[in-house]
Amino acid sequence: MSDGGWGIIGTDSMKRPLDEELAERTKRAEEGGGEAKLARQERLGKWTARRRISELIDEGTFSEIGKHALHRFAEPHALAAHRHPGDGLICGTARIDGRRIAIIAHDPTVLRGALGLAGARKIGRLMDTAREFKLPVITLTDCEGARVAEGGDSIEAYGSVLAEHVKTQGIVTQLTLVSGLCVGGAAYSAGLMDWVAMVRDQSFMFITGAKVTRVVMGEDADMEELGGAEMHAKKTGQCHALVDDEATGTKWLKNMLGYLTPSIPSDDDPQREVPRVGSLVPEDQRKPYDVRQVIAEIFDRDSTLELSALFGGSLVTTLARLGGRAVAVVASQPLVNAGCLDIDASRKAAHFVEWAGREGLPIVTLVDVPGYLPGKRQEQGGIVPFGALVLKAYGHAKVPQICLVLRKCYGGASVLAFSSRIRLSLPTARVALMGAEAAVEVLFGAVQEGASAEEVAQRAAEKQRWLEENDHAWAPAEQGYLDDVIAPKDSRRALHIALENLVRESK
Repeated sequence: MSDGGWGIIGTDSMKRPLDEELAERTKRAEEGGGEAKLARQERLGKWTARRRISELIDEGTFSEIGKHALHRFAEPHALAAHRHPGDGLICGTARIDGRRIAIIAHDPTVLRGALGLAGARKIGRLMDTAREFKLPVITLTDCEGARVAEGGDSIEAYGSVLAEHVKTQGIVTQLTLVSGLCVGGAAYSAGLMDWVAMVRDQSFMFITGAKVTRVVMGEDADMEELGGAEMHAKKTGQCHALVDDEATGTKWLKNMLGYLTPSIPSDDDPQREVPRVGSLVPEDQRKPYDVRQVIAEIFDRDSTLELSALFGGSLVTTLARLGGRAVAVVASQPLVNAGCLDIDASRKAAHFVEWAGREGLPIVTLVDVPGYLPGKRQEQGGIVPFGALVLKAYGHAKVPQICLVLRKCYGGASVLAFSSRIRLSLPTARVALMGAEAAVEVLFGAVQEGASAEEVAQRAAEKQRWLEENDHAWAPAEQGYLDDVIAPKDSRRALHIALENLVRESK
């Protein structure tokens, strides 16, 4: 009986051709668009898609989905010459430092990473798995968007992928590292992620490219202006971490995942005193200082990972650990606009707090805020709706919330403090509807021209009495707005005790 050239099952004559077939197909699947394009990627100083995965995950843990999948287009279609196993998208499950994750990597050696229907279906299966088994999703993006040559299939492809990202929001964390192009539908995918890192001078994210912009709008703009990493880090806030190369971006992804582990052993005594805090926070309400130095003193040594560092500079948002416990830290930054909340800072805080609440991270807020930034630009730009997002985020976050007022907390910006379960302050704190000078002016006004010396003296005495009664930390403490006033050196210990008493341990 003929065996069709494959040999008889279980014999050496069959093993050889089957092994050859397996080796050949595996090689084709793992070489993407071919050896020449892989070599070109390396010459450009960029990692290949499979190297990006291997550098990130624990060795020997990758279980791939749809490794040999092909698009459906055959001759005479133009895509028939580009039928590469995997169809330009690599995805599956793996582990990073022991943590289970789902991972997606666009392969720029296949049609510049453009997504087709075959790849979209793989993403759909993977995202369904991620939701069911609570796997964080990591996307390594180098993609020029939808594969236009697939016609209607390309619409279905990205429509389904965007729907998957939306369905996954709030269930597991989604991270992306943009290492090349991130265009059109890929940019929308990145916009739906929780956190985005971009490689400086190598990655570009935009909906519409320079050519279309020039034709439709008559505007000349290069790729950096339209969607460069630095532009997004500083102006749109869509780049939450600006990294210098792919190796640094890979380290950032690993660090981010580390904070999803609620508690780890720590050698840094949470009860230790932090005497430098008192010297770092000036008593003079107008004197600036860098709150990052205060954060470094209070939280575990070398435990911080700041997000959106170049955007919304009057507020610092950073991950940290306190006694080994992962926390989300929101801190006023007096170095920028005296720490006033503005539109960008409000957007930044709302996003960070909302995510922390979903991930179950306790929120520690360090407050030194004179209010919202005034002016037409802020009001017309939407400070009311964007400021309200901060209220919403803090209000919806069902996690332990603790605040420490470092120096002042005035007006509507007190949203940073008064959603907290525990409200502490340093002795330098001033908490009021507005600053003392403004309050005195509103309450007592200016002395009328021609007033007598007695009237001037009486008005001055009234102002001084009000200041003595209200312009100090004990006034809000006596009124119950602050729970305790603590010495600066005890700030780490006090925050740790309050935190540990509120955290509900998982069983």
